[in-house]
Amino acid sequence: MLAGLIFAAAAFAVAPYLTMNSGLSRVPIRDSFELHYPLLLVHIYSSFIALAIGWLQFVPRLRERKPHIHRWIGRGYLTMVTIGSVSGLVVGRYTDSYTRQVAFLILVVLWIVTGWKGYRYARRRQFEEHRVWMIRSYAVTLVAATARIVTPLCILFYIANKGLPDGGVEVVLAHVMEVNIFLGLVINILITEWLIVKKRT
Repeated sequence: MLAGLIFAAAAFAVAPYLTMNSGLSRVPIRDSFELHYPLLLVHIYSSFIALAIGWLQFVPRLRERKPHIHRWIGRGYLTMVTIGSVSGLVVGRYTDSYTRQVAFLILVVLWIVTGWKGYRYARRRQFEEHRVWMIRSYAVTLVAATARIVTPLCILFYIANKGLPDGGVEVVLAHVMEVNIFLGLVINILITEWLIVKKRT
């Protein structure tokens, strides 16, 4: 059920960009930067592919019986992470909100670091550490989905505490969008580290 919710949230995020019509973009597009929308598409598509294939790395039967497929999935995942990180770094720079710029920068750094460490441990054949860092990498990949899942809850929490402002839900959403990425990241980190510690004890 949780997996279905995550994929539904991710699909909802990607849907407006399948037509490649910049007029449908949920992200304001800077006309002064011609590559803004193309790079946004690259970031969204690569991130979605990473999310869609990343979980396959953790299927024990596939890893044990088809290690070559496991390796190719891992390479494909890390390739998408790299593409998503580089494009996300550029796209994030053109985000109007400074808070969201910082959030995107943190995600990019964490994505690169966790992916690199996972790759390095695999090359050293330290597979337990490799597994741990790939779990962390995938947790970062899932932040966008988690952020969208918690957004309705954040809206309800805001209205319950402060009431509905004159501008309506759109004003509330603007406030929520300043914090939902950070909240998604914190939730994913807490769950991931708890799972890692639980596995080791």
